Amino acid sequence: MSVREDRLSDVRRIVAHAIGLTSADLADEVDLLTTFAADWRAIGVAISRIEEKYRVNIPMDEVGESPTILAIYRAAAHHANWPD
Repeated sequence: MSVREDRLSDVRRIVAHAIGLTSADLADEVDLLTTFAADWRAIGVAISRIEEKYRVNIPMDEVGESPTILAIYRAAAHHANWPD
């Protein structure tokens, strides 16, 4: 597994835990709000945990109106300066 895949998997795990699902339940490009009835509070909790773990600041507007695992990962990657 590559470093990118490891980090993406970690982001997926953190988000899944925050919204009460398992990592296997979450596809990378599925809207978390409409598909899983997640709320912004739970997504905010996940983002806070990611920010703390990776020591980044992720502006909520970078996650978009329809947040996905991939959108959250890309915002974290951008602010952590992770290579593509």
